[in-house]
Amino acid sequence: MKKNYCLYLLMAISSLILFGCKKDALLADNVQLQSFSFDPSANPGLKEAVFGTIEGQQIHITVPNSIDITKAIPSFHGSSDKLIAYVGQKVQESGISAVDFTQTVVYRFVTPDGMSEYSVTAEKAGSIVSFGFYAADNPEYLFRDYPATITKLDIKVDLPVDADVTKLVARYTKSNGTILKYNGTDFVSKETVLDYTLPQSLELQDVQSGTSENFVVTVGRLTAPVWSTVQLPDFLNINNVAEAGLEINPVNRQPYVSVQFSGSTDDLRKGLITTWNADTKQWETLGGNTGFTPTRADLISLDFSKQGVPYVAFRDYTAGTNAQYASLMKYENNAWSFVGNQQGSFNRVNYLTLKLDENDIPYQGYVFTRASSPYPNRGTYVESFNGSTWSGQTFAQSSTGWYAKMFKGGDSKLYYVVMDLTSGTATRKPSVYRLDNGVWNLVGNVNVGPAESNSGGINIDLDVTADGQIYMVYQSNSPAYKTFVMHWNGSTWKQFGDGISQSTSSSANRDNVAISIHPDGRVFLAYGDAINGIKVCTFNESIGNWNAATQISAENGNKFVMQISKEGIPYLITVINNKATLFKYDIPGL
Repeated sequence: MKKNYCLYLLMAISSLILFGCKKDALLADNVQLQSFSFDPSANPGLKEAVFGTIEGQQIHITVPNSIDITKAIPSFHGSSDKLIAYVGQKVQESGISAVDFTQTVVYRFVTPDGMSEYSVTAEKAGSIVSFGFYAADNPEYLFRDYPATITKLDIKVDLPVDADVTKLVARYTKSNGTILKYNGTDFVSKETVLDYTLPQSLELQDVQSGTSENFVVTVGRLTAPVWSTVQLPDFLNINNVAEAGLEINPVNRQPYVSVQFSGSTDDLRKGLITTWNADTKQWETLGGNTGFTPTRADLISLDFSKQGVPYVAFRDYTAGTNAQYASLMKYENNAWSFVGNQQGSFNRVNYLTLKLDENDIPYQGYVFTRASSPYPNRGTYVESFNGSTWSGQTFAQSSTGWYAKMFKGGDSKLYYVVMDLTSGTATRKPSVYRLDNGVWNLVGNVNVGPAESNSGGINIDLDVTADGQIYMVYQSNSPAYKTFVMHWNGSTWKQFGDGISQSTSSSANRDNVAISIHPDGRVFLAYGDAINGIKVCTFNESIGNWNAATQISAENGNKFVMQISKEGIPYLITVINNKATLFKYDIPGL
């Protein structure tokens, strides 16, 4: 090869000398090109030679998908065995020199007796332009989109390790004038179901030329998801944080973090909301970095309209007769504004929660901090806003609450949960209500919980599937410290898995439980352990009990909020050492 290259180089130098001495002869344009092709010997993966069409000084050739058009190696033959080819000033060797054919390439062919120029226009063969597996086409198996990498005839898509690949639907685009087939039948984008456990071959036919190429689709596996700490913005670390919350926007599907700062004055104890901007890759505040509330605020509860508009309710400490009543605000056009009157709730609030129903009507649920006739101390209350005024009710069967919280289920209904004190202190267990057509109805019976639980702690968390199955978690303080999950299957309440013992000698961890349902149906449970930090486990249907827990923090936090996005990414936020700490469970690098 080295000897041949030296010979070519010598001939090139000679041709340049001839070009200088015999200019008139070279301009005769008398070098005839006989063939221009891509041969399998020079282009691995090519099954058979592809010949260009020579018309005058123009060459048209198709580049198959098995060849990289930016590094294609042509072979050419002319009327003279002393033919030398150039592209620009570079000598080209037939079957050896790679050329980028994405633009028209001008070849100059020189012999001792003349020279001719040929313009080569290459057109890529009909191709699969894009390919992938998308959540919208595979709602039972995928919860985010996975586009493919296409290299020549190889299509590679990496999917999660736990994704079922036996019944997947692919989405693709292809060039005009082509037909894609599988085993001789049409392969339809967003419709055809295939098992991709093994590589699948798809035949792309070019209607005009009658040629075809086989693309091979291979599904690989991504790294298993892990729990990791999300880097929150620096402005959250300026002051200490007393409480932290988390919600996922249903439109942009990004996490929104709410915090209440702690400090020595009310101006230092405002509420702040920040969100991740997926375009700028930065955290951004909704309002100023020092907080959006008028003054001190706590019990901050965030929710969204169906259009993704943020609403927030909070206990408002603005001085006056209604101090510590709830205020409701919404964020539109880059500004916060009050919804109704500031501090417009019926009474002072404790354990405040905001949720918007399926008609975007705001509901506030809370427990009275003091009696308001005719309601008792710690009376349970839910009120809704009709656009001008608030109206509400208490719950006759659970008129007194140790704790209360409102939820929005996967069935789009609102749920109100009370740590029920109505029957007295001997039994303190949760009671659950559901809003059906404007009426709150008890779900099953009051005082839901196993026989070994007598005294429930403060916090209750709950999530609901699209078909109305309820999963509720709370911590019991008597006769033993245990975390219990209860399941409503549509007709009865039953304990879900074993109770999980807590390593604690007090009720200090009573707020540290959270539960959430993954889009694939898995139940995620988080709980705090005074000795072993923060743990998360999932339920194993095959054994009817909880899988071994994963410790995501050696330090325990203060109050947990867990949410799972539509893409199937679980998030958990808490306060550790007076700082908001956000975790997520995701595939590294995605």
